[in-house]
Amino acid sequence: MKYNNNYENPIMPDIHFRPMEEGDIPVYLDWAKRDHVKTVWFIDGYEPPDYIHTKVEGNGYDFPFILLLDDQPIGYIVYCDLYAYKNICKEPSGVFTDEPPGSYCIDLFIGEESHLNKGYGTQLVKKFSDMLLTQKQAKRVLIDPSPENTRAIRCYEKAGFKPIRKGHNGREEVIILEKRSTTCSM
Repeated sequence: MKYNNNYENPIMPDIHFRPMEEGDIPVYLDWAKRDHVKTVWFIDGYEPPDYIHTKVEGNGYDFPFILLLDDQPIGYIVYCDLYAYKNICKEPSGVFTDEPPGSYCIDLFIGEESHLNKGYGTQLVKKFSDMLLTQKQAKRVLIDPSPENTRAIRCYEKAGFKPIRKGHNGREEVIILEKRSTTCSM
């Protein structure tokens, strides 16, 4: 961690995101092979790593981004317009198949192990969900971690999400957390 000149307060690194491009796919596929990612993200019944090509090309509801720390790729985040998903996808599945307009979900991973457990996830989730609430006029943003993923749940709660219900995504039970817009109600 960097410090300012008087060594009192740490200077937080620049954490941001940008839309994913074809050139980012090799690093994404490398992250997908790492144990801390594949054991949570790429288990039987979930989408295969190669599905990222469809997202990057554009399917009308999934929008992938690369997470950056001081302009270095460290992970992946995606948002899904859930209303578009239920209307465009031929066979929607999971816990978010009948959401009203203005509903989005996000999912993410930090691919670089050296950047785990440093608070970057909380900052990124807060910044990304706030972007959806303001720039995309989302009414709510949802996320559905496994109940066993207590580290992720704490991260999401620190970023402003609140648990609203349990659900089943077709593979396992999940906890659904929500962050609502403060300017509109559903």
